[in-house]
Amino acid sequence: MKLLYFFIISFSLLVTYYFNLATAQQPNQNEIVPLEKMAKLEGLLGPWETTNYAYSDGEWKQIATSKVTFLKKLKGKLITEEISNLTPATGFIVETFISYDQYRKTYRLAAVDDTFGLMDIYEGDWVDDALFQLTNLRAGTNFPTQDGGSMYFRLSFTELSTDKREFLVERSNDNGMTWSPMNKNEMSRIK
Repeated sequence: MKLLYFFIISFSLLVTYYFNLATAQQPNQNEIVPLEKMAKLEGLLGPWETTNYAYSDGEWKQIATSKVTFLKKLKGKLITEEISNLTPATGFIVETFISYDQYRKTYRLAAVDDTFGLMDIYEGDWVDDALFQLTNLRAGTNFPTQDGGSMYFRLSFTELSTDKREFLVERSNDNGMTWSPMNKNEMSRIK
């Protein structure tokens, strides 16, 4: 009798283990949309060599180089950015966190810098197959200007090829009516 009892308990535990293993690997209904949307950003994943430029007097001027690594986290529902090897080391560092809000049907990007320590929130979507664009207009995380106004930002990730990306930062002082270039990163995938 003890042997039969042991067999039933062992079999039940084994079935439960394999059931939990199988269902843990299957996304539930709440995960399907975020996983599908985040999969569209997987081309960003991995390490990149970047050249950073500032726009001044009508031209782009190189200001720094760095290595940027985009990582998938939280079971694929978050992409994080880590910056290293910044040259010169005194440069401005901004790291980002990207996710998808399935209830509001928008991507959200949180950016935190090492100078002000502010978290800026951006929302947006794919404009076309090669252009992913977000702004901080709706979030209200604008940057106050010295004249009492507000500066908003638009971020554009453009896929130039499988191994080349451009990340453009534009600013607006008129609530997004017009945009002017501010910074850009030219990104080359490290193989």
